[in-house]
Amino acid sequence: MLTPSLNRHLKLLICICLMSAHQFVIGCSFLFSSILLAKLKEPTSTIKITPEDGSWIASLPVLICPIGLLVLGILADKIGRRRALQIGYIPIAISWLVLAYGESLKSIIMARIILGTAFGSGSCVYLYVGEVAPTKYRPLYLSLVTIFVGLGMMSVSVISMFFEWHTVSLILFVFSTVNCSAMFLVPESYVWLRANGRTREAAAAEAWLGIEPAAAIAVPVPAPVTALAVNGDEHMGGADGAGKPESVAYWRKFTGPTVWKPTLITTLFFICQQGSGFYLLLFYSVDVLNSCRVQWDGITVTAFLSLARLFGSVVYSMLHHVHRKTLVMVSGGGMGLSLTTIIVYMHLYDDTVDPPYGEVLIVAFIVYVFFALLAMLPMPWTICGEVFPMSVKGVMGGIVQAFGYELMFLIIKVYPSLVMTFGVKCIWSVFTIFCFLSALFGAFILPETKGKSLNDILVSFESRKKSMKNNLP
Repeated sequence: MLTPSLNRHLKLLICICLMSAHQFVIGCSFLFSSILLAKLKEPTSTIKITPEDGSWIASLPVLICPIGLLVLGILADKIGRRRALQIGYIPIAISWLVLAYGESLKSIIMARIILGTAFGSGSCVYLYVGEVAPTKYRPLYLSLVTIFVGLGMMSVSVISMFFEWHTVSLILFVFSTVNCSAMFLVPESYVWLRANGRTREAAAAEAWLGIEPAAAIAVPVPAPVTALAVNGDEHMGGADGAGKPESVAYWRKFTGPTVWKPTLITTLFFICQQGSGFYLLLFYSVDVLNSCRVQWDGITVTAFLSLARLFGSVVYSMLHHVHRKTLVMVSGGGMGLSLTTIIVYMHLYDDTVDPPYGEVLIVAFIVYVFFALLAMLPMPWTICGEVFPMSVKGVMGGIVQAFGYELMFLIIKVYPSLVMTFGVKCIWSVFTIFCFLSALFGAFILPETKGKSLNDILVSFESRKKSMKNNLP
C-alpha cells in the first residue's frame, strides 16, 4: 500500500505530466519548421519557396507569440492556469489541422500564424508546476517539463523519417486534441485558488493531492506589512490596525522592487539565452549543419541532436539538487567551449574541399546541445514562474516571455541575411561570446531560487534597509 507521501508525489507526477504534455507539442513545433523547410527545398516538392519565404515560415510563430502570451498571461491570473492552458490548445490544434491539409504556401503561412497565437502558452505550465510542487522538489518537477520538450523534438524528428509532413501534422493534431480533453482530469492550482478567495475549491484540490490544507497549518500571528504586501502576496496586518488588508491600487503592484528587479534580471537572462544561438539551431538545424560543412545528412544529424536534447533534459532533471547559479555557469561555459571547437575547426579547414575529421563537428554540436539543456534552454522560462509575486505573476511572466519571443523572432528572421553578409563563422563567433557571457551572468547576477519559497525569493529583492525595517519586532 502506498504511503501518504508516495501517494501525493504520484498524483503530482500524473498532474504535471498531463500539463507538461503541452510542452511535448511545443517541442515538436520548434523542430518541425526545420524539417518542413528541408522538405520544401527538395526538388520534388510541389510547394516552391524562396529563402525569404523560409525565414518567414520559421519566424512567424515567434513574431505572433507575444500577443497570445500576454492574453494567456492575463487569463492565467483571471480564470486559472489549467483553463488558460486549455484555451491555448485550441489554436495549436487548428494550426496542425490546417498544415495537415495545406497544399500551398499561403496555407502554411496561415497555419504558422495561428500557431503563433498560442506558441507561448507553455508559461501556464511553468506557473502551475511552480505553484503545486513542494519547494524542496520544485526543480525536479520543473525539469520534467524540459524532458517533455526534448521528447517532442526527438519524436517529431524520428516520425518525419517515416511520414511526410502532412501526416506528421495530422498526428500532432490528434495528440493536441486528446491532451486538451485530458486537462479536465487535472485539478486547478490550489495556490491560485486560495489567492483568489476560492478556499473551498483549494481545500478540495489539496485533499485530492494529499496536502494538508493551508488554513489548518497557518499560524494566526500578525506579520509586519512588507513590500510583499504591496505586491499582493502577504496581506497580514493592514494599515487600518484592524487586521484587514490594505487596499492597494492595481498599478502599484508593478512598481515595487519585487517586480522591477526580477523583470530586469529575467530580461537579461533571455538576452543571454537568445544570444547563445541555440534556438537558431532548432529552427534552422539542417541549414546550420550544412553551412558549417557537416558531412552527414542534415536530417539524420538533427535526429542525433534531438537525442542529445532528450539526454540533456534527463540529466537536468537528475541535477535538480544543484544550485541554479552553478547550472547556468556550467551550461554557458560548456556551450562556449563547444562553439569554440566548431569555429576553430572551420577556420583550420576553411580552404579544404573535403575537410578531415568531420566527426569533430558532429560531436561538438551534440555537446553544445547537451550543455544547452542543462540550463540555458529551460532556465529562463522556469525562472519566470518563480520570481514574481502571485498577484502579477501571470502578467509579468507574460510580458518578460513576450520580450524573449520577440528577440527570438528578430534573430531567427535576420539570421539568413546575417550569414550572407558576414559569413557563418563570424555570426557563430558572436554566439560563442554570448555563451561565455551567460556563464558570467549565472555567477554574478542570477538570484538563487533553489529550495526557496516565493516569499523568501521576493524578500531577497527588497532593499537591505527596507528589509531590515520590515522585520523589526
